[in-house]
Amino acid sequence: MRFTPLNHLQCRPLTAWLATSLILAGCAAHKTAPPPPVTYPATSESALRELNRLPQGSYDKLAIITVAGEVGEQLASATKGAREAAAQKGANALVILKEVAYRQKVGQRTLNVRRISYLAIRMR
Repeated sequence: MRFTPLNHLQCRPLTAWLATSLILAGCAAHKTAPPPPVTYPATSESALRELNRLPQGSYDKLAIITVAGEVGEQLASATKGAREAAAQKGANALVILKEVAYRQKVGQRTLNVRRISYLAIRMR
């Protein structure tokens, strides 16, 4: 087959289509990685403030922590563990999101139980 200018023009649309397809496929396959989550140094448990509502200023949400336990030592221990976990994540405040008290029957006993959901935040 002899190569003529007419044969050369018939190959151009195919080449252009192929090049465009490869460029678009390359762009579509490339995704940027999300930025790593912000981490804060641990704070002391005694420095944590307990708030009944979200603060007015700016803050970062770190975690939602829920504790439940029988009123008394069990609840106190669970709350202490929640405070330790929040301090370890770098929180400087715990906001009470929801607090529920209810009775739970266990065998022959009826327990007074409380469930508290906290939002651990880092106020700026």
